[in-house]
Amino acid sequence: MKYFSKSKGVVKLNFPMSKLTWFQTGGKAQVLFIPENRLDLHLFLKSFKEKKLINIIGGCSNLLVRDGGVKGVIVKLGSGFDFINFESDHIICGASVKNINLSNKMAKKSIRGFEFLSTIPGTIGGSIFMNSGCFGSEIKNLIKSVIVMNKNGDLKELEKEQINFKYRSSGINKNYFIIAAKLKKNKGSKIAIKKKIKKYVNLRKKTQPNKVLTGGSTFTNPERKKAWKLIKDSGCENMIVGGAKISDKHCNFLVNTGHANSKDLENLGNKIRSKVFKETGEKLNWEIKRIGIR
Repeated sequence: MKYFSKSKGVVKLNFPMSKLTWFQTGGKAQVLFIPENRLDLHLFLKSFKEKKLINIIGGCSNLLVRDGGVKGVIVKLGSGFDFINFESDHIICGASVKNINLSNKMAKKSIRGFEFLSTIPGTIGGSIFMNSGCFGSEIKNLIKSVIVMNKNGDLKELEKEQINFKYRSSGINKNYFIIAAKLKKNKGSKIAIKKKIKKYVNLRKKTQPNKVLTGGSTFTNPERKKAWKLIKDSGCENMIVGGAKISDKHCNFLVNTGHANSKDLENLGNKIRSKVFKETGEKLNWEIKRIGIR
């Protein structure tokens, strides 16, 4: 605990990650650290030498923590990273701001381009790292620069041109922690923006699972293919493993029916991958991040 002696943040030992993940499954984190601000994070990273034992997480919507738990320290950014500041030609947004909150805030300020984020669970930091997107938009289109901290606690600002954004990937080094971003500030019609948000939210409710224990999309789309269609065409729709099943609304979503563990969910995902590859020759890659001991 000496690494946290100067910290103003929260430190919890043997913390059950099922309390944070959207699937409500997973073992314990050896240490959960919620730094209050940049200085907190800096001091910890500067002093903690076993860098491989550090994991940073976001809103836990696209995260599967294995049942054996996680060794080392899980870092979840706290309230000091939850801010939105409006500058003359850009917006500065903290990494722990929820996507839906950012979208709604931009709508109130008549700033367009953020509407699609109202339907993506999780936080801006995770969305940038994964280059999240839907409805023909990706977060890369909103970025001016990204502010990161490396595992030694040093700050660096990455201009958009330095970031190798691709489909569901930013290419940002895994040893960098995204702590904030500078975003584009394009004015639009408040009425049109709110209308688009409503349209997207209603469409999501009709086509994707809600009010159940689920995560985000399970697999990324192969090039020129849709993961959900490959799953459906391969006859996987009714697959069940233990307490885990495929969503009735959208077959690229896994659901904890109430008594699943992480092993059930991961085994179901791998079972789907195997059958899709056998039937179509297409390899599905996990979009959900999986961490911890099996």
